[in-house]
Amino acid sequence: MIFSPFQATGPRLQRHGAHCLALLLCGGNLVANAADILRSPDTDAALAYEFTAADEALLEEVQHGCFNYLWNAVGEPAGLARDRRTTKVASTAGVGFQLSALPVGVKHGWITRAEGEQRALSILRALLARSDNKHLGVYLHFVMPEDASQPPGDLVDQASTVDHALLLAGALPAATYFGGEVARLVDQMAADTNWRAYDVSERGLISFGWRPNDGRSMGGEGDFRPWDWHIACAEDQIVYFLAAGAPNEDYAVDAGDWYRLERVVKSHNDGPEFVVSWNSALFTYFFSHSWIDYRRFEADNPADFDLDGPRVDWVENSRRAVLTHRQRCIEQSERFKTLGPNRWGLSPCMGLNAEGRDSYLVQAVRPNQSNEDNFCGGTVAPYAAGSSIVFAPRECVAALHAMRNLRGDDGQLLAWQDPSEGGYGFVDSFNLDQQHASDDNIAIDVGPMILAIENARTGLLWKLFMQHHVARRAVEKLKWVERADAGGNVSHGEE
Repeated sequence: MIFSPFQATGPRLQRHGAHCLALLLCGGNLVANAADILRSPDTDAALAYEFTAADEALLEEVQHGCFNYLWNAVGEPAGLARDRRTTKVASTAGVGFQLSALPVGVKHGWITRAEGEQRALSILRALLARSDNKHLGVYLHFVMPEDASQPPGDLVDQASTVDHALLLAGALPAATYFGGEVARLVDQMAADTNWRAYDVSERGLISFGWRPNDGRSMGGEGDFRPWDWHIACAEDQIVYFLAAGAPNEDYAVDAGDWYRLERVVKSHNDGPEFVVSWNSALFTYFFSHSWIDYRRFEADNPADFDLDGPRVDWVENSRRAVLTHRQRCIEQSERFKTLGPNRWGLSPCMGLNAEGRDSYLVQAVRPNQSNEDNFCGGTVAPYAAGSSIVFAPRECVAALHAMRNLRGDDGQLLAWQDPSEGGYGFVDSFNLDQQHASDDNIAIDVGPMILAIENARTGLLWKLFMQHHVARRAVEKLKWVERADAGGNVSHGEE
């Protein structure tokens, strides 16, 4: 069932591609009168999962590779991570993941605390010092990695609310960890963000962004994009969490907007019901979990804002989504050589398209809102399973072991570049039918993987993020209730 007060019309331009949106009643089994999605014993067990020594060694390797990218693939002197290793621009979303990875790098001894703090300062100073990279406090999708300036020519995209949300979310743990000037600069970024000014769509929700009429003047005339964030998934939700928690009340949005996001509940065959995203690529089930510690809270409740819809425990929802996604990949294993019980995980990545050209692949896996399957030739992105490790640790770590040791027809490792030799760990994607591995890396792919693994091991990013006053304010505004066992299994692994 679709729980939304809005009629879904017009195009939906997601962070990872353009899709045509219709109000669809299929694409998996649509569930009428959907029940609440509440925490199960299986999910509690997943949150308390103990990794073996071999698992820990592998996860350390994977994280080190991710960190190598976010530390080394940067522009000097500001040090912003490149959007892709092979591009000249930085995505502000990727920079958010980069900022959160700095405390991880210090904790693991890959850099010193002073080095991490200096990198955070150089990034934040560069971003905040300019006026040509933001509009009403919301930053451009792309900036230059050397100085956070506007990209040249037609590379100026838009002041992007979702990229800005990922930037700001990623900055909060750095603020908590380093304190001092880092915290002051992040507070300024949060205070400057005028979420309410972007809350202008016909449905009263937050626009995708704002674009200058002349393509350059961020303080001049322009228009808010006509599309809005309206689906209850981990991409859209990080926008509304931060907008509800804005420290400047005049810039905050109504917390009820969180509950007005569409809760479309479906299932695959006789599998469990869950709230689906537009295309059900896995990033739509893990992005916000990089920071928001949903473990600690009861299922949220639309009725608290006089709205209809199921109560949802978002950890439970993502676990169901991830395991359903894995099952769908297994079912396609006879069609695609790459897919199987330990080779799965479809989420936007670089890879070869149907014509054999290097492209940005955007998959779709039912059940979803779009009612589409697009397995993109069976190309697997290792970060998809890696970033889902919180929800299904046994299945995800088994996949990471298998992909780490996978060899191509030439006998060489296909999907792995040794971090001890300066490599970035997993490639962005691989495909056994094509005998191809993408010779590229992407900040918003390695970013959630290093954070998710750290949260699964120690809970560090959850702890740092939830201590920040913006997150605490959001929790209060959203009327979330802490679980009675918040001091028990949900604190497993934290230091």
